[in-house]
Amino acid sequence: MNLSAMKKKSMRFLAVDILDKVSANNAFAGPILDEQLDKNDLSGTADGRLLTHLVYGVLRHQGHLDWILTKFYRGNWEEATASIKNILRVGLFQLKFSDRLPAFAVVNEAVKVAKILNPTQSGIVNAVLRNYLRQGSKITFPCPEKNPAAYIAAFHSHPLWLVKAWAGLFGLHNTRAICAADNELPPLTLRANTLKISRNELGMNLAAAGFDSSPANFSPAGLIMKNAAYPLQKTSFFQEGYLRLQDEASQLISYLVNPQSRESVLDVCAGTGGKATHLAALLENSGKILAIDHDLRKLKELNKDARRQGVTIIETRQGDVTKKLPESLTANFDHVLVDAPCSGLGTLRRNPEIKWRITAAHLAEFARTQNIILQNASFAVRKGGRLIYCTCSLMPQENEEVAGSFLKSNPHFSACPPSEAIPRQFIEQGLFRTYPHRDNMDGFFAAVFKRN
Repeated sequence: MNLSAMKKKSMRFLAVDILDKVSANNAFAGPILDEQLDKNDLSGTADGRLLTHLVYGVLRHQGHLDWILTKFYRGNWEEATASIKNILRVGLFQLKFSDRLPAFAVVNEAVKVAKILNPTQSGIVNAVLRNYLRQGSKITFPCPEKNPAAYIAAFHSHPLWLVKAWAGLFGLHNTRAICAADNELPPLTLRANTLKISRNELGMNLAAAGFDSSPANFSPAGLIMKNAAYPLQKTSFFQEGYLRLQDEASQLISYLVNPQSRESVLDVCAGTGGKATHLAALLENSGKILAIDHDLRKLKELNKDARRQGVTIIETRQGDVTKKLPESLTANFDHVLVDAPCSGLGTLRRNPEIKWRITAAHLAEFARTQNIILQNASFAVRKGGRLIYCTCSLMPQENEEVAGSFLKSNPHFSACPPSEAIPRQFIEQGLFRTYPHRDNMDGFFAAVFKRN
């Protein structure tokens, strides 16, 4: 089979190709996968769902798969090429976690892919997978009683350093639950754009179009999809601005900001505008929102999405908030939101590739940047105004320690109780927290400060 034919016919080839690109470019899988789905007309098809299942399944279970593969791979696994590793991972994932193809067909497909990408290694691929079929039942993992951290890391597919860190923070029981939750499919959650439609009306319209949804448990604008026959982004509901895909925890941050009519908001790490456009909806297109980001491409996407949603009060500005803000912004806003760049370790269900590239050393680097951004952003808060700091991380280095350091260095700010719009179960010691295993949403942290 030639290269072009393989690409057309084999979802396994495309899965390996995507995984190779994720590895080589330190990239997120989502955009690369979406590009391939569109390029090959796979969106909403059975093959497209299979491709998505393979890519994210391998990324979620990579540690588990590698534990097994190292037992059968003859040679140094660490020195194997990324392509061979990913061919074997895709094959083993299908054999162990999916029953969509007979075992012999999975092995044959893996060998075909190897013959295209690395012909000299096709025999090794064949041998490893067939050995697994013969002897896989004999593979054991670390003893959960004698070495629980090593067991959780290997079986539930998380780096050992992270498992040990979480065990110290949350205990072994919760750590195991978090890791297990990280390997589950996240809910497909959307936010009704209340500038155009109510949540109930959107839910009814989606149902009429064959989409089954239910109201989110906590976000007043949230809907959780129970099924999506084809991508929501391809529907008129999305194209006409009635909804935005957004995790429920991310939605709750806007209720934590809780702006009132005609107030002003500065969003200093706005990205593509998930929270900024939600804040505009809460303000009912009154007041003003200034959205800043260093990435011009993200701001262009924000402007495009704001137009789609009918948002008229957002002004965008490119800026580097690791440097001081312009004087014109000093003490000028009722609310300043710092959705800080972070490790993303609370979003591993959606972005499982993160866990294989973040190290403990990265946390200190993120914290340094977060401290700088929070300090610089604080100058934009007017007297009596509020500063909201949030991350999608579970790590104290990025959360409590940054918040505590800020308060210690800024006596003119004080910790502020979170908005009454936030359910009390998410408030721990005056701080906002969500967890994937407990709340079925991304893991977020937030602290609210008031300028005295």
